[in-house]
Amino acid sequence: MDIDLELLSIQNPWWRQLGTGERLIKSLDFDPVIKNFESQPLKSQPRILDEVFLDRDNIYVLYGGRDLGKTTILKLLIKKLMTEKKTEPDNIFYYSCHNLDTYEELNELVKIFLNWRRAETFKRLFIFIDEISLIKNWPKGINYLAKAKKLKNVTVILASSRREGLKNKAGELLTKDKIITSLDFSEFLRLLNPKLLEKVSKDNYRNHQDQLEYYLDIYFLTGGFIPCLNSYQKEGAISQSIYSDYFYSLTADIAKLGRDVILMRQILEQILLNLGRPLGYKTIAAKTKAKIHLTIAEYLEILESMFVIKMVYQSDRGGRPTSRKAKKIYFLDPFLFWLFYSHINGSLNYWPFSRERLHRQDVFNALVENVVFAHLARNGDGEGKERLTYWRDNIHKQEITFLVHNGKKTMPVLLRYSQEIKNEDFKIFKQAGFREGIIISRNRLEDKGKIKIMPLTYFLLFHEGL
Repeated sequence: MDIDLELLSIQNPWWRQLGTGERLIKSLDFDPVIKNFESQPLKSQPRILDEVFLDRDNIYVLYGGRDLGKTTILKLLIKKLMTEKKTEPDNIFYYSCHNLDTYEELNELVKIFLNWRRAETFKRLFIFIDEISLIKNWPKGINYLAKAKKLKNVTVILASSRREGLKNKAGELLTKDKIITSLDFSEFLRLLNPKLLEKVSKDNYRNHQDQLEYYLDIYFLTGGFIPCLNSYQKEGAISQSIYSDYFYSLTADIAKLGRDVILMRQILEQILLNLGRPLGYKTIAAKTKAKIHLTIAEYLEILESMFVIKMVYQSDRGGRPTSRKAKKIYFLDPFLFWLFYSHINGSLNYWPFSRERLHRQDVFNALVENVVFAHLARNGDGEGKERLTYWRDNIHKQEITFLVHNGKKTMPVLLRYSQEIKNEDFKIFKQAGFREGIIISRNRLEDKGKIKIMPLTYFLLFHEGL
C-alpha cells in the first residue's frame, strides 16, 4: 500500500484540502460516529474525557471490548480539541488500522504526518490511532518512534480491543493505560431512571426495593452495553443485529489470530455449563476437540485479553492465588452471557429466548453470581489475579464466593441469593480466617456486627461504602 498525505487525509476530513488550502469540513458535527452518539436517547459522557491530559507528552492506551465506545471517545476528544481548545485542525491526526498489516506501515503513516506538520509548526500535535490491536507487535513501532524522539510535544492516544502483556513485548514503552468497561448497575440506573437513583439511599432503600428489583431484571438482560440500552429504550428489546454484529466481530478477530472458531464455541459452551464452578483446563480439554490442556489455556487467555471472560483464581486468605488449582470463569457483562448462551443453545432470536430463560432457576442462579463478579471486577478495572480471587476448602467442600483484595485488606463476599442463610454460613468466614464479610441475600438487610447481610441491589448500589 502506498502511503502519502492524500491517503491520510481520507480519515482526516478536517484537514486543509491538499493544494487548495480549504477545509472540507470545519467541525465534527457530521462525523457519523459523533452523529450517532448525539442522536441516541441514552448517552453517557465518558468519564475518561476528563482523565486524559491533552497538554502532555503521554501515550495513552484505551483498552476495552468491542461496542464499549472507544472510537466514540477518540472522536469526542478530537471534537474537544477543535471546539474547546481551538486547536489547529491540521495538527490532529486520526487513523483506524483496519487497512494496515504491519507496524512498519503504521510507523510510516505517523512519520508522514509528523514530517508534514513539523515543517510548519512546533506546536503540540495529537495522534489518535484506532483499532491498533489489529497490528501485530504494534508496541514495537510506537516504541521506535518514542526512542527516535519523534513524539516530543505530541500527545498519543491509542484504542485497542485486545489487551496483552504489552510492556514486555514493547520493551521500554511506557504507556498510561485506561480500561473502558460496560456500565455497572448504578450507571445503568442513572441512564434509565436518574430520578430513582437520586432518591434512593441506604436509609430509605426499603421504600424503593421493589422498583430497584424491576430494573435489576432489565439489567440482567441488557447488561451495561449502551447500544443494548438504547435498543431497549426504543424497541423494548435488544435488536438481533446487535447480538449478531458482536458475535461476528469476535469470531472474525479469533480467525485473524489463526485460531479455531469451532473450538472457541466448544470452550464457551463448557464455560456456560460450569459457570461459577471451579473448572480445570484438562476438564475443558477432555470435552472439546482441543484434547491438550495448554491449548485451552491459550484460548482462555485470548478470550480474557478480548474482555469477554475473566478467570478467577483460588487463593489462600492472604490473597496468594495459584494457577495450579481449578479456576472459576465468568463473563464480563450480562449481555455477553446471553449472547453466548443463546448461540450455544441454537436460538434464532436471542431477546425473547433470554426473557424466557431468565427465571429458570439454574440460569438465574448462574447469572446472579456472574453479575456480582462483573460488578467487583469492573469496579477494580479487572486488574490482575490478585484483585479478585475465591477461597475453597476442598476437604469440607466449603467456599467463599469471592475475596476482594484492596492493598493489605481483604473483604470476603459470600453469595446466598437463592438459598436460606444458615448459622453455618457465618462459620465459613471464621474457618477461612476472616472476622468480617458480606453475605448477599435475596431480601435480608441486617447488620450482624462484622458480618453485613444485604440484598443484591443494595450491594450493587452501596457496597463501596461498606
